Amino acid sequence: MAIRIRVINTGHSQSSDTPATPAGPAGKGQSHAWKEFSKHIMTGISYMIPVLIMGGLIGALSQIIPYVFLGMSPDESIMAALNSGRYTGSSVWMLQIASIMESFGFTLFGFAIPMFAAFTANSIGGKTALAAGFIGGYVAIKPVAVPALVSGQWAAVAPVASGFLGAIVIAFVVGYFVRWMNNTIRLPHTWLAFKTNFFIPLISAIVAMLLMVFLITPIGGWLNTLIKEALQAAGSAGTYFYATLLAAATAFDLGGPVNKAAGFVALGFTTEKVLPITARCLAIVIPSFGLGLSTVIDKWLVGRRVYDRQFNQIGRTAIFLGFMGISEGSIPFALERPGFVIPVYVIGAIIGALLGVSLGAVQWFPESAIWAWPLITNIPAYLIGLLGGSLFIAVTCVFYRNRLIKKGLLEVA
Repeated sequence: MAIRIRVINTGHSQSSDTPATPAGPAGKGQSHAWKEFSKHIMTGISYMIPVLIMGGLIGALSQIIPYVFLGMSPDESIMAALNSGRYTGSSVWMLQIASIMESFGFTLFGFAIPMFAAFTANSIGGKTALAAGFIGGYVAIKPVAVPALVSGQWAAVAPVASGFLGAIVIAFVVGYFVRWMNNTIRLPHTWLAFKTNFFIPLISAIVAMLLMVFLITPIGGWLNTLIKEALQAAGSAGTYFYATLLAAATAFDLGGPVNKAAGFVALGFTTEKVLPITARCLAIVIPSFGLGLSTVIDKWLVGRRVYDRQFNQIGRTAIFLGFMGISEGSIPFALERPGFVIPVYVIGAIIGALLGVSLGAVQWFPESAIWAWPLITNIPAYLIGLLGGSLFIAVTCVFYRNRLIKKGLLEVA
């Protein structure tokens, strides 16, 4: 979970650490448009996350049964183990349950993007837009096969999916189209049920179909293919570059516009199994762990406390919140000295992300809390990245505050 930092004006003059706010009608218009866009997107995501959680947990349990309880080799599939004849009695029953849970859990993952599109459209155009949004979101991951000539014969060919990008576009188009129809089409009260339950849903579904088949899927599929080919061409360098950008953007403003933009991109890549979300999940909690750890090791590191009693208590809480995947614990530290602390967040998040990714940590499930750690491939590498980034933040902040104390620029009660 990433939280926005709000710098509160206490009457002092604005420092160079605080970015200027756009002024005038243009700035207000841009701010309003972003807030509306963000509100609708976050509504869709809030309905999608429970589906991802259910699918992820059931899918994880399906893997724990064979590979932990039964000691199967990671290279062997559940179905191959069933057909091997090595298992009998209760072991066969456990493998059957695991196979069902695996299929069910990863089927739930397939409903995440349609749910996102449905409730994003619903947020914009009301409940009459929900069905068309779901249809568009489903077609975004399961494109409609179109007739095409293959070796001189007509055949139904499924194009490359537009994925999360296509779901965002169709959700907004359908949502605003339904809102426009609701405001424009005037019918007698006796025809209201016909309008809301039949006419508008039918027209919006047809519009969603036409747009997805002839416009959004071709363009979105082309973009997805381009991205995949670019990543394949870049190899490990592309992976590290993506992890660096994602970690920096996530830690930069803790829930602000940059963070949200990074989240949209990362969520799209991970739900489509293009790129894992490892770097973002690490970057969400590294600031909380780092700043919390700095309140624990300061006396051991420099021989004195560099935080007052209140910050020491907040630091302990920050560590606990980090285990819950929550970044609120790092906010008070950033509010106190944003010009120094926020760049340290960013660098620490990058260090941790690159450490984890380079050592082989892979996380597809978009959650940073400790209960999601069993879903991570190569958890030791993930923990090394988490510890490395947190230690950088902790040590840097302790020595920085100690220097301020020595110069008389900081007093610790």
